[in-house]
Amino acid sequence: MEITKATNRKHHNRAFLGVMMMIIGLALYPLSDAFIKHLMGIYSVPQATFLRAITRLVPLIIATFFQGGIRTVLTTNHPKRHLVRLIVNLLFTYCFMFAFSMGSLTVVYTLGYTSSFFMILLSSIMLKENIGRERWIAVIVGMIGVVIAMRPGANVFEFAAILVLFGSFLGALNKILMRKLAATEHSLAITIYPNIIMMLVTFPFLITTWKTMPLGHWGLFAIVGLITATGQYLIAQALRFAQGSILAPIDYSTFFWVIALDFFWWKKMLEPYTLIGAAIIVGSNLYILYYSRRDKASKQSVEELSS
Repeated sequence: MEITKATNRKHHNRAFLGVMMMIIGLALYPLSDAFIKHLMGIYSVPQATFLRAITRLVPLIIATFFQGGIRTVLTTNHPKRHLVRLIVNLLFTYCFMFAFSMGSLTVVYTLGYTSSFFMILLSSIMLKENIGRERWIAVIVGMIGVVIAMRPGANVFEFAAILVLFGSFLGALNKILMRKLAATEHSLAITIYPNIIMMLVTFPFLITTWKTMPLGHWGLFAIVGLITATGQYLIAQALRFAQGSILAPIDYSTFFWVIALDFFWWKKMLEPYTLIGAAIIVGSNLYILYYSRRDKASKQSVEELSS
């Protein structure tokens, strides 16, 4: 009996640790994006993208020495899978980088939550998953929220909004490709390769867009790299300590951080239409999560009864 209690306590503590790591890890991403948005008011998108990639790469390369070395981490038997995923990740990153240079963090993140809708669509097509009627209804309701948040024809953020939606689609595709790679590839390799490709592809554009930077701005880019690398690590660790179903709702905690950053950094107030659209999008996402859990619990009950 004492052993059972100890085991349950240990599991509970690990789940709590996972939740805390996820909260902190997700909070670091909007902070990093705020620094990037600030710097992109001074430097070109290619220069900001290149420097963000290289500053993220440094701590990740250091981490490989604690995981058996670079050769052990980066060795792969599936170069073609990596290549496809890297192309998708490259396009996904540039969509969001250009969007950040045009619009507020709040609007970018609000529309970015549509990634889960695209995940359902792609899971149905690529993974042949059976998607229930309730999920499709939630997706339709969520897209209504997108229309409200975008306000088509209102002459605000229209092109950047399209970029975010396309980027969200690519982000969902990227996650599916990452899941397939995660079965055989080292998690650090999945993180390191995109940054290397980002640097190589972006480098030629720096010839005409590079702007000399003061030492202080080099320091800001270094902070961005450290913040994002730390965020990636904390999220990866959170997934080790707690189930994905527990952590999934925490994704929407980023909305509160971006509102705060927009207000305190750029003095931007949250507009009513954005709040209404965000509430509909987040609400439909949470319903999808609830329905998924209920469906899973129902299937488990049927399996237990049949056994």
